[in-house]
Order: sequence, then C-alpha cells, then structure tokens
Amino acid sequence: MAPPPIEEWPDAPLTEREARDLLGGDAVAVWVMDHDEATRAAVAPDDGRADGVIDVVLETDDAYRPYGYTRYGCTRHGDGTGWVACGAERKGTDGAERVREALEDYRLLVDDRDR
Repeated sequence: MAPPPIEEWPDAPLTEREARDLLGGDAVAVWVMDHDEATRAAVAPDDGRADGVIDVVLETDDAYRPYGYTRYGCTRHGDGTGWVACGAERKGTDGAERVREALEDYRLLVDDRDR
C-alpha cells in the first residue's frame, strides 16, 4: 500500500527556504537530493518550481525520516501528486545504515547536530 499524502505540507515541491524551515522540533539536520531535470519533470512537470526540492530527509537524534514529492494513486486518497512520508529508520539499525549510505548522494542543506 502506498503511503498516504501529507496534508500539512505544500501542494508543490518545497523551495529551499521551506526545506530549511523544516529544521527544528525533532529535526537536527535537513538533507535534500538535487535531482536531474528529467526526474524532476516526471514528478512535477507543471509546478513552476524548476529547482524545487522533491526529496528530503529529516535527521533527528535517533532516526532518519525520508519524504518525497511524488505521484501517487490509491483507493483511499485517489490519484494525485504530493508529499508522502517514506517511513523512518532508527539509527543503529541496518535500515538506518542504508539511509546513511544513500545520504552520500544528498546535499546537507542545514545542520544543527552540534547543538
């Protein structure tokens, strides 16, 4: 089953400013993926934000929480494009190690891990 859309997030890719604003609360770092033009066009072809963030990982003290702006289709929420939560991986687990390795391809947008 596809993850449900996140209703509280914008109905478009995030600006870098909006992504930076995700720091705080539990989040101590915000990671973003700089996708190529073809990937971006497949997900959000008419959103007007050619450089918008469509893939973000919020790092907390104990977990990684990935989110993606994607096309979805499910019985409960219908078809559409929006932000979905892709689960969480607790640090110290095999899943978290895979996320950490994937983060090598991401850009650290904002970091407050030394607070």
